[in-house]
Amino acid sequence: MQGSLKLHSGVLYVGWHALTAEVASFDLDGRPLETRFRFKDEAIGRSSVDGIDVDDDHRLWIADAAARRVRCFTLFGQEVASVGDDDLELPERDAHGFLGTPVDVRVSGSDDDQILLVASTGDRRHGLQVLHLASGKGRSVAPMGDPEGQYHRIRGLDYRAGELAVCEAGANRVQVFEGEPDGRLRFRFAFPVEPGLGTPEAVAVVGDGRILVATRGDHSGLYLYDAAGRPVAALATEGARDGAPEVDQPSALAIEAGGSDRYTRVCVLDREGERVQVLSLDGRSFGSFVDFGIGL
Repeated sequence: MQGSLKLHSGVLYVGWHALTAEVASFDLDGRPLETRFRFKDEAIGRSSVDGIDVDDDHRLWIADAAARRVRCFTLFGQEVASVGDDDLELPERDAHGFLGTPVDVRVSGSDDDQILLVASTGDRRHGLQVLHLASGKGRSVAPMGDPEGQYHRIRGLDYRAGELAVCEAGANRVQVFEGEPDGRLRFRFAFPVEPGLGTPEAVAVVGDGRILVATRGDHSGLYLYDAAGRPVAALATEGARDGAPEVDQPSALAIEAGGSDRYTRVCVLDREGERVQVLSLDGRSFGSFVDFGIGL
């Protein structure tokens, strides 16, 4: 069991999945809040919460990789929109307008200007797409700025303040783009995640050029990179090496910027989706919670 996180206005939305997907909300001390619902695709009998975001109308957008769809829910669990490939019996198409298997999503704007950024896994030329919901139009974002290139097993993305980061487990790298999704996102640079640090699983944009990357596999960690893609700090490591907090096979990240690193909160979902840890961006631990009341 794994899942996803979103930290929005002090509320942490956590998603898990087995055959049934579940989403719940908490404060940063782990106390349950009002939102809690479950869903399962009727056609295939299962769903997943691989990525999650919250729009300006407080609706939850969820990347359901199991059903190859992006779904939109109210905070009370009513599904109000769905985007994806209609025939799951057909092989995935690597073409513009076909999502394949979405693993993460970010939403920007509202009403007729609402746009989805959707990342899909696999070796895909069209692994990162911008979808304009009102018009049904969209476009693909070229990997490494090369229209003929491919993304290699994207695991996560994040967008903040005109900056987009995408982590690829298949290439052990993070690509960084800049611009507005309703304009034109431009490739800026890419940086490698050293194999000795693990495989990149999730990414978060700090908002000042820095990028936070969670790794898992042979090694687990949470690493901060500067605006040039150079590693500058280890916020958490496997086995709490070098005095940093311990992290174990993280699968999702969420960040809410504060006035400084001391007041910026970072939430990490680890232990295969069974624990949430809360840290500051300067590496201080505020504890963890594990009792989600999961009933999948």
